[in-house]
Amino acid sequence: MEITVKLSRTKEIKKINLQKEPIVLDMLKKINLKPDTVVVLSENKPISIDEELKDGQKLTILQVSSGG
Repeated sequence: MEITVKLSRTKEIKKINLQKEPIVLDMLKKINLKPDTVVVLSENKPISIDEELKDGQKLTILQVSSGG
C-alpha cells in the first residue's frame, strides 16, 4: 500500500510504501522520525500514532520543537 506524506518544514512530499494494515508509528519508523518530535495530520486533523492507515491516504507531518 502507498501513502503520501508532506513534511511541512521542508515542503517535501514523499510517497511511502508500507506493509498491509500499517499504523502511523510504522510510517514514522520507515522515514526515521520519532513520534515525540512530530504531529501527524490527516485532513488537517491530528491523528494518534496507533491509528491505522489506509491505501492512498495523504498525511502532513509537522515537526515540533520545544525549549526554554
